Parts: sequence; structure tokens; C-alpha cells
Amino acid sequence: MEELVKLIEIAKKKGQRSIQLVNQNFRKKEISKDNQLYEGIITGEFLNDDDAATKMFDTDPGNRNYRNAKTKLKQRLLNHLYFLDYDKDIYTLHNKMSYECLHTLHQTKILFMEGSSEIGIRLIPQLIRATTEFEFHEIKIEALIILRNEYAHMGKLTPYLETQAEIDVVTNTLKITRQCEELYFSTLVNINKSVSAQQRVIDAIPKTIKQIDEAAKQLKSNRLDVLSYKLKLLYNQLTWKFKENLTICTDIEKKYLNKHNHEVEVDLSKNQISLIKIYCYYNTGDVENGKAYATKALSLFKNGSPEWFDFMEYYFLLLMKGEMYKDAGKAFRAIRTNKNYVHLDEVDKDRWLIYRAFLVFVNDEKLLKWGFDLEEFLNKVPDYSKDMNNYAVGTLVIQFLYLLRDAEVIKLKAVLQELEKYNSEHLDKRTNYRNSIFIRLISMVTENEFSHDAIKDRGKVYFSKLKRTKIPCEIKVDLEVIPYEILWSYILKILSSNKFYVHYRFYDIHFKQMAEQAK
Repeated sequence: MEELVKLIEIAKKKGQRSIQLVNQNFRKKEISKDNQLYEGIITGEFLNDDDAATKMFDTDPGNRNYRNAKTKLKQRLLNHLYFLDYDKDIYTLHNKMSYECLHTLHQTKILFMEGSSEIGIRLIPQLIRATTEFEFHEIKIEALIILRNEYAHMGKLTPYLETQAEIDVVTNTLKITRQCEELYFSTLVNINKSVSAQQRVIDAIPKTIKQIDEAAKQLKSNRLDVLSYKLKLLYNQLTWKFKENLTICTDIEKKYLNKHNHEVEVDLSKNQISLIKIYCYYNTGDVENGKAYATKALSLFKNGSPEWFDFMEYYFLLLMKGEMYKDAGKAFRAIRTNKNYVHLDEVDKDRWLIYRAFLVFVNDEKLLKWGFDLEEFLNKVPDYSKDMNNYAVGTLVIQFLYLLRDAEVIKLKAVLQELEKYNSEHLDKRTNYRNSIFIRLISMVTENEFSHDAIKDRGKVYFSKLKRTKIPCEIKVDLEVIPYEILWSYILKILSSNKFYVHYRFYDIHFKQMAEQAK
């Protein structure tokens, strides 16, 4: 009771800030504007500031009342950061302990500031045990410094010296750890900066990995071991060694993740590794094993979460690559009908619209076509910003395929002209080489007057080049929804089986001969 009285005295003496927490359990009974804004955002009623300001105040976002409501809601949400529930299964034990250790350190500092060191000092032993186990060296040093200083005030020399010695040991450990993390992040910043910066550091990565591995063994540190794994995965991704990454991911799962997610003690999660693995299966083209893995791994993700959408997108593209179009249709419907689809960014929705057009082309199911205005899509002139040129290419490629199948020759030629313009003016050959090769291939369709044999024969060189050029796909950048090799086979099949092109070729030659004779 004595401790409770002292804690109440601190709270009473200092007063209380208006906590203003968002009432998630009873918010429907709330009528305040900030709660109305909160409710509108989570239900999807307000998609942007214009929507919210208009519906709440019949005004624009610059209105003072609307800005006040936003400010108040923001403060409530910031206050909520002190009361997050890290006991949920979506968080790892590492997440939870990091959060709790920060809280305990904060509470300890406040107690010492308020002259209740006798309460604060009792929190420190547990804090030191937790920070030792989870290698939170930064927090541990701060806790030890508080403890050392208190021993100094109490005149306890032996505990003071012992604590100082422990501070020295942890400080040295932290120094080595920070050196390794500096190596990792200095590599990472160059990789993310530009292609040229990436090339400058890539050859040094194996040496950096070796240094981190040696430090991990020296300190017996899981924290550094995990850092080394992360850099290995990154290096293999850059060098397109996706099979090696699959092996590394399996090793990580056995070593650290062979338990419930909320029991994982390192800075990794099953979801992270699952995303890397599905990406690797996609890039290796191992559709059979990738599908089997995805079916099991899907249960790790909360349905409708951002990670779930990312995982499902790679799964969908993996099925499309394997020509498993019925399964791809099921995956697409699960994504498109998810209640959180409406919250995706517009750029993501645009991507899924293009995916849908490709899917309907190869899987003409009524459910997939429902609500999709194909005619509008085929008549759409792509108008994307320069950094989204691949969206335009993806749109034009699938338009070309539909128009070729439907023998819309005039429209088809117009689309091809647009594609050729992108190929010559917009596409960076270093990162979009497959696009360039494929555009050159389909240009032969009109150059050779839809003649299957001539097109197949003259396209051999570019088709061989296409098969040799294997570039890993980034879903937010590339839009090779169905591999170009498969699309080329579809094009040749249409040209050989569609009677229109047989007649087109015959009459085109006939009319040319008549024109020559007329001369």
C-alpha cells in the first residue's frame, strides 16, 4: 500500500495531462468530431481530407474546425502509443520485450526524477535481466547507469564498482555491435541510393558478412547472427541467387522461427521470411513447391493486412507464371472481395486492374468479368507518370493481345505504335530489357503482315534473346504478369488458328498484285 500511496502522490502532485484516448470499444456512442473522423477513416467512409471535411463540416480541408478535429485525433492516437497491446500473436516476443523494456526504463527514470528512487530501483533488476536476454544493450547501459549512480548516493562502494565494471563490459559489447550495424546500414544506404552506388559496394558485401559473422561468434550474439542473415539474403537477392536464399530462409526457420510467432526471441518474424520465400519461389519459377508453400504459409498472415496483400500478390503472379489460371482466379477473387481492398493505394488498384485484364484473357470466367468493363479498358489510352511507364507497357501489351485475338487490325496497329514509342523514348534498357525485346518481337506481327510462318521464323533471334534474359521481377515496378515467352506462344497460336489472318494474308497479297498490275 505504501508504494501505491507514493505513486498516487506523484500523480496528484504533478496533475494529469488530458490523456484523450480513442474509445475503440464504445466509439459508436461518441459524438465528438475527432471520434467521427476516426470512425470514418477505419470504415473507409473518408478516403481523403476532401471527403472528411465535406461530410463532417461541409467545407474544405483548410477549415479551422476540421484542422482542430485532425489535431485532436492525432494527439489521442499518439497517447495510444503508451497503451498498445503487444500480447497479440501478430507480435513476436522480441517486439513485446522491446516495447516493455522501453516502458520500464521510462517509468524508472520518472520515479527517480520524482524522488521515489526506492520504488524505481526495484524495477531495475528485472529490466537488466530482460535487456541481457534480448541484447538490448542500449537500454541495459542506461539502467545500469541509474543503478550505479544510486549506489554512489548510498555510499555503497562494492556494488558501485561491480556495476561500473558491468557497464564497461556492456559498453564494449555495444561498441562491437554498433560497428557491425554501421557496416550493415552503410551497405544498405548505398544499395537503396542508386544502381551505381549499389555496384560500388556489392563486391565488398561478402567481406562485410564475414566480419559480422566473426563478431557474432565472439560475442555469442543472436542479434549479430540475425544481422548477418539479413545481409546474406540481401546480397543473394542482388546477385539473383534465389535458390540460395530459399536455403537460408529454411535455416533461419529451423534456428529461430520453429515456434509460435509470439515466442520468437530475435528481430525476425515468420511473416518476413515467408514473404522472402514466396518471392524466391516466384523468381526461380518453382511453381509446384511455391504453391505448396504458399498454401501453408497463408495462415501466418492476418487476412486483409498489408502483408497479406503483398504475399497474395506474389502467390497470384506465381500461379500466372505456372499457367494455373483457375487457381489464380480463386486467388484474385479472394483479394478483390477482401473488405480492405478499398483501402489500397490507387497505384496498387491500378496494378490489380491490369492483372485482371490478363487473367480474364486466359480465364474467361463470368465471376472474373463481373463488374469489369473490358471495352472501356481496351479503349483506354494509358496516361501514367514517367516513373510508372511499366504500367503503361503492361496495359498496352494486354490491349494488343485482346485486339489481336479479336482481329481488330486498325486498333491493334495504333496500340503497337504506342508501344514502340515507349520502347524508343521511355524505357531504360538496363532495367526494362525484357520489355524492349518483347516489344520488338510483337512489332514483327504487323511488319510481316500477320503471317504466322514469317513472324515465327524472323522472331527466333529475339525469342532466344528473351529466353536468355532472366531479370528478377519487382511487382511494384515490373508488370510482366504472364511471362513473355508464354505470351509469344499465344500470339503465334492466334496467328495460326484464326481464320481472319489467313484471309487477311490472302487478300492483302491479292490486292497488292492487282495494284502492281494496274501500274
